[in-house]
Amino acid sequence: MRARSNTHRRDAGYALVAAVTSVAVFAYVALMVLAADRGALATVAGRIEQAKLAAAADAGVAMAAAGLSAPDRGDRWPIDGRIRRAAFAGMDLAIEVEDERGKAPLNSLTDDQIHALLAGAGASGERLEALVAEFKAWQVENTTPALAAMAMMAPPPGPPVRHGNFKTVEELAGLKDMTPTLLSRIAPVSTALTELHGPFEPANAKPLAIAAMHGDQGADFAQLSTETMASTLRPNIEIARADKMVGRNFTVRVTARDKDGSRGHRTVMIQLTGDPARPYWIRYVD
Repeated sequence: MRARSNTHRRDAGYALVAAVTSVAVFAYVALMVLAADRGALATVAGRIEQAKLAAAADAGVAMAAAGLSAPDRGDRWPIDGRIRRAAFAGMDLAIEVEDERGKAPLNSLTDDQIHALLAGAGASGERLEALVAEFKAWQVENTTPALAAMAMMAPPPGPPVRHGNFKTVEELAGLKDMTPTLLSRIAPVSTALTELHGPFEPANAKPLAIAAMHGDQGADFAQLSTETMASTLRPNIEIARADKMVGRNFTVRVTARDKDGSRGHRTVMIQLTGDPARPYWIRYVD
């Protein structure tokens, strides 16, 4: 009887340990599921917030298009890159409108203008000369082995590069000696549109664009900044004439920020149509 009692107690003890272990395992599994759910909820909440920021940035683009198309010329937004503040659905918006005619047209620059643009962005010495050669070689279609040899010596990783006229400013990244820093300085003052869309207008241009169009590698940027600022003090009615807005191209940059400091960005090139039903076309979206 005593042996049987001891066996019963030992079995009961094992059962208790197994029960406690099972409870612990189930608790651990429940904790992991809860943690996973919390992670999923956090991910969903983050995506919703990003969607709100993107929607606010898109609203900023629509605001800019409406401001550029205002019937009263005095109410039209400036087109020289000055920041305009607005609000949408609890988001703070910073909106810039850049006139594409106030930028250096990449596909129609002379050799001196190419030099001035790259030098003004900070390239010098052998890198400057290499970039000028690569810039010009890029614009040559690779239709023969001889012309292909004139193109870039070592294309960057990624999809094969396309040569000919620049279709976007971002294609400058394909130049072998281009750096992110140089590109960040060149991109805001350059356009891939040709002068067929309108002549260069220095009144709406930044100093580097003005220096490039002058072909001036030793430009006094402080003086150019003063001249540019003076030119932007003209009333909007002089900058945005009714006969010049339709068919004109503008780059709209919007930064949306929520109360927590999260940001959403949108860069869009639009062309005004003059049609109230569809006031603008989107030519490029970043």
